[in-house]
Amino acid sequence: MRSRSLPLVVLAATGLLLTACTSPSEGSDSGAPEETIEITTPVGSEISAPAEPQAALGFYTTDVDILATLGFSLAGTQPIRDDYTAFPDFFPAEVKALETFGNFPEYSLEAVLAAEPDFILNGLGYEEDLDGELQKIAPTYTYNAFDGSDWRDSVTQAARDLGCEDRWQQWVDAYDARIADIRARLDDAGIDPVVADLAWYESQATAQYRGVPCLVFADLGLRIAPITNAGEDGLPSGDATPLSTEQLGRLDGIDVVFSVQRDGAVVVEQDAALQQNALWTSLPFVQEDRIHGYDIEMTFGSPSGQDAFLTLVEQTLLG
Repeated sequence: MRSRSLPLVVLAATGLLLTACTSPSEGSDSGAPEETIEITTPVGSEISAPAEPQAALGFYTTDVDILATLGFSLAGTQPIRDDYTAFPDFFPAEVKALETFGNFPEYSLEAVLAAEPDFILNGLGYEEDLDGELQKIAPTYTYNAFDGSDWRDSVTQAARDLGCEDRWQQWVDAYDARIADIRARLDDAGIDPVVADLAWYESQATAQYRGVPCLVFADLGLRIAPITNAGEDGLPSGDATPLSTEQLGRLDGIDVVFSVQRDGAVVVEQDAALQQNALWTSLPFVQEDRIHGYDIEMTFGSPSGQDAFLTLVEQTLLG
């Protein structure tokens, strides 16, 4: 049963985790950490959360990945999108081994309750009533992971609030080292393509600039197709304009395209009408098979998604 409402149920936050994070506030004279920490969340909720949760739950898929990266011990059941049967292949093995339940776009608060979490990380802060419902189940840290900003800024704040800064910095340092290495190899090889993230929806193409592809392109200092409306700083300067089938020639000049795939097939390559469009088939990146698919779950912003898209770009450009 899917529901956006839940009777008033309050679960006690019990137990302590392994050693996922160091609490922002230390405990008594013995040096042991306090059992709870007081946090004001980004949406203004005052919560008393376990200093070291034993059964944390991520309300959206990316939240689960973030919790795993920060070293939290996870509840044995975690949510996935309704159109998935398991976590994405690029997620950590320990996450992919967990039991799952569908929780997006319809929410199953009953299944969240049944998972018996003692802490919830919820990135769907744009849902105004959701935080209050989740607080009835367990202390919930709600933030808006989908406000168009760099998802890493939100995680940096959450890691600070939750006392996980060291774990988060480990990921940041490893990612930055990969960026520097890949950029150096691109420079050594003289590889400097114009790239774009191309969407195809309702018979329109959009060279878009959003989410993880946008961030990885900018981090690597790649040349981004002007039609995406990327600003001089590599960040979006406005919404890209969808192109009708009569405007596809405006995509000329793009060297390498990345585009969402479903069931192992790139969406733009499956549209029969598009494959018969002369403007489309004349584009060099189409003729030379330089369209590379990626799982849409990489787009939404999480450590494993960012790493996976970076790996895709690395393999595409450097072999």
